[in-house]
Amino acid sequence: MKAFERIFLYSVLALLVFYVFLVDGNVESKTTIQEEVRARNIIIVNDTGQEVIKLWANKNGGIVSVFNKTGTYVAGMGATDTGGLVSVRNKDSTFVAGVSTTEDGGGLVSVRNKDSTPAAIMASSKDSVGIVVYNRAGTLGVEISATEDDGGMIGVSNKAGALGAVMGIYKDDGLIAVYNKHNEIIGVLP
Repeated sequence: MKAFERIFLYSVLALLVFYVFLVDGNVESKTTIQEEVRARNIIIVNDTGQEVIKLWANKNGGIVSVFNKTGTYVAGMGATDTGGLVSVRNKDSTFVAGVSTTEDGGGLVSVRNKDSTPAAIMASSKDSVGIVVYNRAGTLGVEISATEDDGGMIGVSNKAGALGAVMGIYKDDGLIAVYNKHNEIIGVLP
């Protein structure tokens, strides 16, 4: 090969290397940015190909499902027939907390223990609001509520969930009632 041919060949190779390794990485992408993507399902995977997020549609609207690194479903958000829902699950995919809408347009927050036994619920409806706390067995422990007609009320139940005492407002007057274990009233203060 003549000296001229070698210089020409080496120059072309140098330009190609310069372009591939130095220039190409710094040039702005010429990819067109899509303003909208339409699909029935979109699945996002991690580096190992495991599904971690799934976006999909159901009869009520859209759903977002989130999976942990082992593929276990741990959280979701979506549309329901009454509005919206957010669901949180533990590492075994057991439901432990949620926020949703109620049938009459109110809201509901639910917290549960590790085996999904109810622990506490806070809810509102068109006529009342309330907080319910359950005992370890999942039976009613304490209920605090307020209605448009009667005002506020606090009820305390025994370990079986039977009402033990109530303090509240009934027809604009105060009320305290105490019940026995058979749910019979044993004392009332008007």
